[in-house]
Amino acid sequence: MAGRKYVCNNAKIECSLCTKPEGKLVVTSNMVKLQDKTWATVADSKKANLQFTGNCKKSDKQSVPCVSLIAPAKWINTGEILIQDNKALLECSTIKCNYGGVAIKIKDHIQKNEIDSVEPTDVEVVSPA
Repeated sequence: MAGRKYVCNNAKIECSLCTKPEGKLVVTSNMVKLQDKTWATVADSKKANLQFTGNCKKSDKQSVPCVSLIAPAKWINTGEILIQDNKALLECSTIKCNYGGVAIKIKDHIQKNEIDSVEPTDVEVVSPA
């Protein structure tokens, strides 16, 4: 099932041309929630959605912040589920930065499949006859 987890708001993303390669994906396209976090879709492809705090290695002397240069293209390897008419992003989805020419990848989808707690039930044990 690798590559098939859906991506949530604040997922960790990675750009190999950023001096601080780890960034975050901020969902602004919808309010539909998955595990109490908004789902990421192909509509989350603007500068505001792809947030990095480092500088672009392709800029002059690596002095220009990624946030001002990033030029996202189109998400590829997306899911088939539609969230408000936009395909959902999967952990294998990537988006090319047209400025740097490299793919920005999902590093951690942050979807968790964990049980918080299990409550005991008052069910009588039934033994086979």
